[in-house]
Amino acid sequence: MRHHRPLRYISLFSGIEAASVAAEPLGWEPVCFCEIDPFPSAVLAHHYPNVPNLGDITKVDWKEVLRKYGSVDVVVGGSPCQSFSIAGSRESLRGESALCFEYYRAVRDIAPRWFLWENVPGVFSTRDNAFGQVLG
Repeated sequence: MRHHRPLRYISLFSGIEAASVAAEPLGWEPVCFCEIDPFPSAVLAHHYPNVPNLGDITKVDWKEVLRKYGSVDVVVGGSPCQSFSIAGSRESLRGESALCFEYYRAVRDIAPRWFLWENVPGVFSTRDNAFGQVLG
């Protein structure tokens, strides 16, 4: 019988880590988190004391992360949605939602087998075609 290693994932914009709640029953292994807000960071440290929180995504060298922690199968995350949301400012990529490009940078540098980007439906209807720019 062939033994399969668990899928290894990185969670970006982690919050209190809903991705890990979903992944844990599947046997997936968190490599690291990326969260800057103090309260969610404290929750992560409490529930996942052995999983590093890399903090500010804009300062992470993903190639160094791969050298330090090894390969990654999945990158998951939901970058800030406020400036994409129809309930928000609709600043789109001029607002904090431009952090979606940091998600893209991570996926580009990590080159996982899969990635999952979660966001609001408003990303499909921005004046600047934000979703198209991310895909491009």
